Amino acid sequence: MATVKSITVRIARRKMDGALYNPRNRWSEKVMLFAFVEDDEGRLGVGETWLMEGGANAVKAVIEDDMAPQVIGRRPFEARALTETMFKSTDLSGRAGITAAAWGALDTALWDLAARSVDLPLADLLGRARERVPVYASGGLYGADKAPDDLAREVAGWVDAGFDAVKIKVAGAPLAQDVRRVAAVREAIGPHVRLMVDALYILDAASALALSRAFASYDIHFLEAPVSPYDLAGAARVNTEGPIPVCGNETMAWAPAFRDLITRGAVHYVQCDLSACGGVTEAKRIGELAHIFQRPFSMHASSAAIIYAASLHVAASLPNVHSVEHHMLHQWFWDLAPAGCFAVEGSTVAPPAGPGIGLSMTPDDI
Repeated sequence: MATVKSITVRIARRKMDGALYNPRNRWSEKVMLFAFVEDDEGRLGVGETWLMEGGANAVKAVIEDDMAPQVIGRRPFEARALTETMFKSTDLSGRAGITAAAWGALDTALWDLAARSVDLPLADLLGRARERVPVYASGGLYGADKAPDDLAREVAGWVDAGFDAVKIKVAGAPLAQDVRRVAAVREAIGPHVRLMVDALYILDAASALALSRAFASYDIHFLEAPVSPYDLAGAARVNTEGPIPVCGNETMAWAPAFRDLITRGAVHYVQCDLSACGGVTEAKRIGELAHIFQRPFSMHASSAAIIYAASLHVAASLPNVHSVEHHMLHQWFWDLAPAGCFAVEGSTVAPPAGPGIGLSMTPDDI
């Protein structure tokens, strides 16, 4: 059976105009990292990692210097064993953040390569639970001259395009202004569309509870990332005392951390990002963990086509999937996907057809 011959890492940088922002970031540049794993029969698997605030060169170095020597010569089907090796080897050096991001790209590339080697879509290799995956339209960012009515028209356009669930950013303005934004969106989309809000971990527990109570009359489906991802006690307060259930934490890495998140009552909707959590292997474990605890599972995806496609495949293998984020701004490299690949029908998207994650990207595409 074929083994891994080489690993190539590419960093992509795309300029942005800085006109749009969320509570934490005003983008002048989008940075993405892709890992390509080639086997000795010439097949290529690709994975992507999410770089929220820099660190691309550090992630690249960890992949090339620390992880690649342990992967080259191994079979791509050994992703689970290799994940355990990476997890245990970081007991003392720190296993979240850069380490998990680096392994997330490699692990996803290994799964893509494994599925390609047996000519199966990744969802089938993982054990398919559904043909189509529920998605929600995500964006609703702030802008210097963006009034609540402008936001409302933007989100209403998503509903017209076929989405029955939408998410906007909050906590980047005074609470009274955010209430006007949420009220305008709810009026524009009507009572039957699910409306979610995302505070990007910017609030403390008291402020998050105030926000939750202020939004309660607008039928908010979930409040994502209300407090610091390190404040599980605060998240538990917001989740249990506030009127809106909490969703999180897409920045968290490895399944044991999500076990603590769930058992402490810090979230109702369990959410991970397969690049931040440690890759396809860990995302699948986290989704199954959520299923055991009878929690709905959602996947964060706010970068390029590789993360989105791989997330759709993982979600299609889970019976408890609630949603995958369909970002309306961050659609980088979507032009490499076949026409109609990410088409939305009834607020669902089918994982790309074909072997692996169903997309073909090479280092020369970066």
